[in-house]
Amino acid sequence: MALPLSGNIQDVPLPAILQELQQANATGTLFVRCGSVEKSIQVKDGQIIFATSTDGQDRLGEMLVRAGMLSRERLEAALQEWRKNAGIKKIGAILVEKGFVSPKNLFSGLKSQVKDIIYSLFLLENAEFRFEQRLPPDVIHLQINLQELITEIIERIKREA
Repeated sequence: MALPLSGNIQDVPLPAILQELQQANATGTLFVRCGSVEKSIQVKDGQIIFATSTDGQDRLGEMLVRAGMLSRERLEAALQEWRKNAGIKKIGAILVEKGFVSPKNLFSGLKSQVKDIIYSLFLLENAEFRFEQRLPPDVIHLQINLQELITEIIERIKREA
């Protein structure tokens, strides 16, 4: 890769990083840290497959509640079950098993969650990044087209400006 494996997005903009990862057919995780929050984008063979965040507002359950796909009460019940099982099952699996969301809505919610996390990264002006050539063992593989995603993000930024 021509880009450095770590640095600041002030010096290397996020779109350039993602494009370089795509062109290099890279597989691994791009970590972006701003203050105490760390967000990551997982890529496989240059394609974005998932994203995660330590920000509580980026959690799947919170996103489903904001989107009106899940009530706060049902989310709390699912979280209680998740804690009781020491986090062995993913929260999405519990939501589907309990009938709180359909598999289709869960998949739609996951894609929205990933896009929202990436969108939030595009708004950062100053954050440290690093790329590690490894993926988490239990990463969910969504396929997200980078060009379409960037176009969506640009349109969203224009609407919200």
